[in-house]
Amino acid sequence: MREHGFMAKPNVDAEVIGLLADERGLPREKVQPSARLLHDLGMDGDDAVDFFNSVHERFGTDLTNLYEDWSNHFGPEGFSCWNGLIILPAALVGGLIAGAADLSAFSGVVVTITLLGAWVWAIRRWGPPDKIVPVTVSDVIAAVENGAWPRRSDDQSSSS
Repeated sequence: MREHGFMAKPNVDAEVIGLLADERGLPREKVQPSARLLHDLGMDGDDAVDFFNSVHERFGTDLTNLYEDWSNHFGPEGFSCWNGLIILPAALVGGLIAGAADLSAFSGVVVTITLLGAWVWAIRRWGPPDKIVPVTVSDVIAAVENGAWPRRSDDQSSSS
């Protein structure tokens, strides 16, 4: 479509939001520019990689700077060996409690799940601060409009 001899600028906002909504299986109206990909939309690991590959393919956006700082924005996909170091002792303790109290196997599972929930709650409350730097839908739109993901400045890296 042409307006006054110039190509009309595509609506990048709508295209990025549409791509993100399709990737996450969400209605477009649920994807707001202020939404954080990890925290609000649950995009992490392989899902985030797939989304940004789609962004690059569709818009040609250079994402080199994002990939260099990937671990500051997203976590790994799947089961970490660190998770096993938490789950295995909780299962062992849950089994011991169930056995000592002469509870059923189902009760042992309930005790284990309760222990895991308590552990997650304690880590979130008193554990190390979350150092993930959020990526918002607006950040993605700005990168597409600029043709590249911005380089992380020294100010940002010292405040992280």
